[in-house]
Amino acid sequence: MSVSKVVVETERLQIVEFDNSMAESVFRLSLDEDNRRFVPDEVFDTADKAHRIIDNIIECYSGKETPLIYAITLNNQHIGHVQAVPLEDSNWEIGYHTGKEYTCKGYATEAVKAFLPYIMKRLKITKIYGQCHAENMASLKVLERSSFVLEYKGKGHYHGKIQDICKYVYNLQEE
Repeated sequence: MSVSKVVVETERLQIVEFDNSMAESVFRLSLDEDNRRFVPDEVFDTADKAHRIIDNIIECYSGKETPLIYAITLNNQHIGHVQAVPLEDSNWEIGYHTGKEYTCKGYATEAVKAFLPYIMKRLKITKIYGQCHAENMASLKVLERSSFVLEYKGKGHYHGKIQDICKYVYNLQEE
């Protein structure tokens, strides 16, 4: 993997700008069964499709285009991503994914906790939402461990369908 611009660093992880060398790992990590079930719009059929998505992501770093998506790396290896996505009502939503072989190790929670202050300052916002399928226990735990507060549980729009969802909100604390 080539050296990418680091935007946030934790004890174990780096959150970096994507680069084209990550296309194969983006493709591979997108194929696990949880990703297919809970975020089907983030599944790529080929490494070439992942490469085209990365090109679009890279363009967003220099301008005002969105979403803002960053790679999570462990020992310089791409293991997932964290992102801020604009909602229709001028609010923002956080998203994240780590590959199956990296789950249940606290990496997603560590990345989200580190990413929140960075992205909220960059976007000049004091709250951000997190939403997931109500059966996605891993995602629910990440949000709860990252100080998000449950705001709604029930039926809602999720990836083009009405499904059981949980919607959380995180409010930036003044220090």
